[in-house]
Amino acid sequence: MKRVLIFRHYTLSVLSGPCRCSRYTMIVFLLVPFLVLGVTLAQSDGTLVSTVQGPVQGSLISSSVRQWLGIPYASPPTGTLRFQAPQPAPSRAGTLSTTAFGNSCPAILGTEFLLLVGMLQQQESVPVDEDCLNLNIWAPATSRPQGGAVLLWVYGGSYQFGTSNTPYYNGQTFVENFDDIVIVTINYRRSNTSPPSLNIFGFPNAPQQLINIGLLDIDAAIQWVYANIAAFGGDPDRITIFGESAGAIAVDAYAFSHPDDTIVKGQPSYIALFESTSVSTDSASFSASNSSWNTVASALDCGTAGDAAQLACIQAVPWQTLLNEVISSGESFNSYADGQTLFSDVPSRSADGNFLKVPFLVGTNADEGDIFVVAAEQEDFNFTIPVVTTVLSDAITELLANCPASQEAGDRVSAGVPTWRYIFEGVYPDLTDDNPNLRAYHSSEIPLVFGTYEASTFPYAPTSSEIALSSWMQGAWVAFAQDPGTGLANYGWPSYGSLPILDTLAELGNSNNPGGPTYSAAATFDVGCAVVNVLTPVVYDVISFLGVL
Repeated sequence: MKRVLIFRHYTLSVLSGPCRCSRYTMIVFLLVPFLVLGVTLAQSDGTLVSTVQGPVQGSLISSSVRQWLGIPYASPPTGTLRFQAPQPAPSRAGTLSTTAFGNSCPAILGTEFLLLVGMLQQQESVPVDEDCLNLNIWAPATSRPQGGAVLLWVYGGSYQFGTSNTPYYNGQTFVENFDDIVIVTINYRRSNTSPPSLNIFGFPNAPQQLINIGLLDIDAAIQWVYANIAAFGGDPDRITIFGESAGAIAVDAYAFSHPDDTIVKGQPSYIALFESTSVSTDSASFSASNSSWNTVASALDCGTAGDAAQLACIQAVPWQTLLNEVISSGESFNSYADGQTLFSDVPSRSADGNFLKVPFLVGTNADEGDIFVVAAEQEDFNFTIPVVTTVLSDAITELLANCPASQEAGDRVSAGVPTWRYIFEGVYPDLTDDNPNLRAYHSSEIPLVFGTYEASTFPYAPTSSEIALSSWMQGAWVAFAQDPGTGLANYGWPSYGSLPILDTLAELGNSNNPGGPTYSAAATFDVGCAVVNVLTPVVYDVISFLGVL
């Protein structure tokens, strides 16, 4: 404030004395104290923060929460950096305004899926560009305790789409409702670790660059957060990564590719479909003339040589043109066992405990398959067949969700890792559009975890049990982030044990306790997993025939 008074005194002396200044100059002098005052206020509310790359200006979105949106954590992956590992974000001389979401990465929208969950219009309206490697931060106001535990969210997206610019992923309620927590969400090149994948930007399958670059984006974001989060009121020594669907696969991939990591301290992982088939093929297939990469390259007049000239040619194609060609060709771009981000022997690595041994929280939804089966039926037939929907959905849920989660939790326990497991069972009209074919479907738990159920576009109010369960789940996730080793035990959630007859599996939204957990024996849910290996190929054949996934 002393600086403001000095400027005011100088301005008045200039105006009152003999001066040949223009009217414009006098106006500028008059505005100076107000400009200085604005800078002073921005500094005092903690929204102007210094990062390694330069200062960023965020906003105070409530009396208790600060927010920064669209901060670059890597250089734009454009031009010669397309299909390359992420490079450090460039330094800036000036202050970057971070009051609006950054660009979302190019994606292919699963129309029927998004219609069913009420997010199509929102996903279609976000700004999209190849320059999309950015993140968002929600932190407590400076009047509240600082140095909070960090939860870093990796979104899913049915293996084709996804963005952090989604109302359900807003971190404000997390930070408003709890002290000692900071929320980070990131954008990354679609890093789909399982087929079918129709996006070339995260997994190009290029013979010139056989590495899963989308997963490297997530590595880069974690490194950026570790280097900078203290300036935002976060604790770099308490970073927990969590994700859902393709995001959960990415979180798991990080654990296997960084077994000796010292940055990430906890790993909640919502179910990742196709986990058991998360790697595919060998390098020879990528250089073959009929590979997806060469098919698209040939259509873009870049040839099939698989050399540096071909790569440079595709890097020069506008990203919209490239994406449209991928869509029209129908080619798939899947993950690759590159030996760095993904491995071909994940089951044996898991059984041997060859992964990052940090506390682990894993969960599935009771009816994961509903959304995929109903979406396929609506798209193909414009109607649903209830019996078929239920049978096929239950098979998907059992073989591709529940049983892999059971195996993964068991491997963590065998390795001495503190582990917790849940099954989400809540069904709410505001999340299903009161559709009787949709129960506790894949991704329906996310609004409760983030406390963002009010973002639903359906004309139904959240129920009292939904609100209560959301509060309980948020508290559990915060307790885990604050102290991954014992936080959930202190919260009243018993750790998952090696004996499946013990009541350690948390049923969330069960009719016996719709606003909280009901603890049950895992054996009740896993009894059919012994025959999974026999039935899995059959179920895959049926799913493929119907085009469900």
